[in-house]
Amino acid sequence: MGSEWRNCIVTYIDVIGTKKAGGPATLMRRLHALVGKMKSQLPAIEHAYTWNDSVLLLSFVDGQSTYSPAIRAADALKKQIDSEIAKSYAIAVKGQAFPQLDTLVVASQNPGVTVISASSWAMANCFEIEQELRKRKWRKPWYVDIRIAGKIQTRQRFEEMKVPGMLGAGGRRKPRVICAFSGYLWN
Repeated sequence: MGSEWRNCIVTYIDVIGTKKAGGPATLMRRLHALVGKMKSQLPAIEHAYTWNDSVLLLSFVDGQSTYSPAIRAADALKKQIDSEIAKSYAIAVKGQAFPQLDTLVVASQNPGVTVISASSWAMANCFEIEQELRKRKWRKPWYVDIRIAGKIQTRQRFEEMKVPGMLGAGGRRKPRVICAFSGYLWN
């Protein structure tokens, strides 16, 4: 482990309608507890970060065979959130995670600071996709970067959506295709 940037999948899961689900504070505590309980059962997820009614998952991928386990784990967690907490939607984007060495140094020198080691561009792209979904009023349960969708084996059908202005190499913005699935990726 050192200063290399690792390919990863960043998955953002957001709970829908927190005001309707028995009070926002109760829902958030239940969501955080569920993610904590489930994380140990999902080894393909390296880190799970929770805040308010959202979850950010980081999974490392180093070859085609590692994409399906990472997305299957996120799909399993989303199913649990949907059944035990409230309905949610998920956005998965490919990126590169910050080098481990850098995050360990910052955290060790600053107690109480948690460094999110997920790709900041992939995280930003999750929010770019979310913004585009609001404009289009799309309400699908899963949105997956085409660079991930092409490497997973699912029989679920999807619609393609081009998202303008997603961040890419060197910070340049360019359109990217996102696959919008109407259900869980695996039953």
